[in-house]
Amino acid sequence: KFSNWTSGNDDIDNLIQECQLKTAEPDSIVEWIPYSNLININYLTKGGCSEIYMAEWINGSYDEWDSKEQQLKRFGNQNVILKRLENVVSANKRWFEEATSHLNISNKWSNAIVQSFGLTQDPINGDYMLVMNEFDIDLRKYLQQNHNQLTWKERIQIAADIILALLRIHDENAIHRDLHSGNILLGIIGGECTISDLGFCGPADRPLK
Repeated sequence: KFSNWTSGNDDIDNLIQECQLKTAEPDSIVEWIPYSNLININYLTKGGCSEIYMAEWINGSYDEWDSKEQQLKRFGNQNVILKRLENVVSANKRWFEEATSHLNISNKWSNAIVQSFGLTQDPINGDYMLVMNEFDIDLRKYLQQNHNQLTWKERIQIAADIILALLRIHDENAIHRDLHSGNILLGIIGGECTISDLGFCGPADRPLK
């Protein structure tokens, strides 16, 4: 049974509900996130064709199942990244394809693909935005800052993480199409390496344009 919510867009509602049906763990649940639940929104950078923002999500994502209370518990306030997608009015469904790739793939492989918690909508202009897990640094900056200190073990681990992430994408019968060090992200604690920016991701036989 789905909660009483709607994004106002049937395609978005169906996508989120399909992802929820496939979810095996509480901390992988994707959802429609009301824009009013996002505070301290600040412009961060422009990545590819999209604007990127940092925000704080009130109450945060689902974290675990409380067997005593028989309900899902949330993580608590957490920092997230917002990626602005094309305006639904002027878009040619490209925004929806990117949202579908991110939600479906990260829902299954959040250890390899930057986790997407769901979607929200900017009430000012109607733009949809992906709500994603925050990471500390991209691989390009990390290598620039730490190149001389990296051990061979660390270099091999980074390469192995990237290979695993690409394998997960290929397991979904898709290819990334735009892989570079700027969209490979690292967490300083744990040092995990994940792939982001699935804007061009799709079947190998699909043309880029």
